[in-house]
Amino acid sequence: MIIKGVVTLLLVFGISHFAYAQSDISDFHQKTAVRNNARYDIVQSELAAKWTFRVDRYYGKVSQLVRTSNDGNAWENMPIKDLPKISNATKPRFLIFTSGLAARHTYLLDTISGKTWTLTTATIPVEKGEPVKVTYWEPFEK
Repeated sequence: MIIKGVVTLLLVFGISHFAYAQSDISDFHQKTAVRNNARYDIVQSELAAKWTFRVDRYYGKVSQLVRTSNDGNAWENMPIKDLPKISNATKPRFLIFTSGLAARHTYLLDTISGKTWTLTTATIPVEKGEPVKVTYWEPFEK
């Protein structure tokens, strides 16, 4: 009888622990572990693989992971409004942060100046055909 009770308790605690672990949401975004002086970093939101970015930490250029017509992977450069022109960078200064709550809480930060951009999507009309959605980096308001 005691053994049956112990087994029941172990099962209840084991199942409840498993259920709790399944509901855990990580408090941080997924990113590569780069050396301090590494030029590039990859950051992925927990929301979707679509929100995977490669950032040039020296110059601030950002590319987004896209699927090719052959079902392969490629990096597509993203527009960044008012990105400073930097020549001869000698150390990293840019990083991407994503909260995991929503894509709109994804930010590009210039760690030297503090200037920050937010991930933005806009619909652009085209002369012929359907409007096109464009994702780009918009600077914070001052």
